[in-house]
Amino acid sequence: MATIGTNVGALNASFYLTLNNEALTKNIKKLSAGSRLADPTDDAAGVAVSGKLDASVKRLMAAVEGSQNLVSFAQTTDGFLQTIQQQLTRMSELAQRATNGAFGSSDRANYATEFDILKTQITSIASNATFNGTSLFTASSITVAINAEGSVDTFVTKTVSLSLDSVSINTLDSAKSAITSLSSALSSVTTRRAEVNSDISKFNFHIQNIRTERINVEAANSRIKDLDIASESTDLSKNNILLQASTAMLAQANASQQAVLALLS
Repeated sequence: MATIGTNVGALNASFYLTLNNEALTKNIKKLSAGSRLADPTDDAAGVAVSGKLDASVKRLMAAVEGSQNLVSFAQTTDGFLQTIQQQLTRMSELAQRATNGAFGSSDRANYATEFDILKTQITSIASNATFNGTSLFTASSITVAINAEGSVDTFVTKTVSLSLDSVSINTLDSAKSAITSLSSALSSVTTRRAEVNSDISKFNFHIQNIRTERINVEAANSRIKDLDIASESTDLSKNNILLQASTAMLAQANASQQAVLALLS
C-alpha cells in the first residue's frame, strides 16, 4: 500500500540501523578495553564473579608479601643466632685454652679479657637485635595470612637465655666449669637455629602455594573477563557491514516515497 503518512520501510530500516550501530559501538568498546566486561550489562553475573576473583588476587599478593617479610624476619633472626653461635664457639675455645695448667694467671687473664668481651656482645645482641623495630629475641608470636580466605600460620619468637652471667675463665676451675656451660649454651643456640630454619622452609612452601593459587585464580578470572580478540573482531566486521547495509536501506526506503508523486502527477 502506497502511503505518505507512514513509511514502514524507513521505520524498519531505522530500527535495525540503531541496533547495528549499538552493536558496533559495543564491539569497539570491548576491543578498546580488551575486556568482554567493558559493558557490564552484557554479563552482570560475570562482573560479580570477576570482582570477587580480583579481590582474591589482591589478597593473595598481600599474603605473599606478608610471608616474604616473615621469612626475612626469620632469616635475620638466624643471622644473629649464627653470630652468637660463632661467639660461643670462640668462648669455648678460650675456656679450653684456659684449662691449661701450664699457663700462669697473667696468661689466663688475657684469655679472660676476650672471653668477657664476647659475653658482653652476646648479651647486647640478645637485648637489642631488632627487625624493622620488632625485637628478634622476645617471647611472642607473629601471625601472617597464607591464603585468600584468611587462614594464618605463626612464627614463634623466643628469648635467648644462655645463663652466661656467672661464667668466667679467670681460674682453672672456673674455666673447666665454663666449658660445660658453654656446651649447653651452644646446644640451645643450634637447636633454636634448627627451629628457625624449619619455619623458614615452612613459609617458603606457603609462598609457593600462594603463588600457585594466584596463578589459578587469575586464569579463572581471565576466562570470565578477558576478550577473545579474534571472535570480537569477526563480530565487529559483521556489525560494520550490517550498519552500512541498514544505512543504505534507510536511504532506499526514504527514496521509495518519491514513487507516490507519480500517482499525483
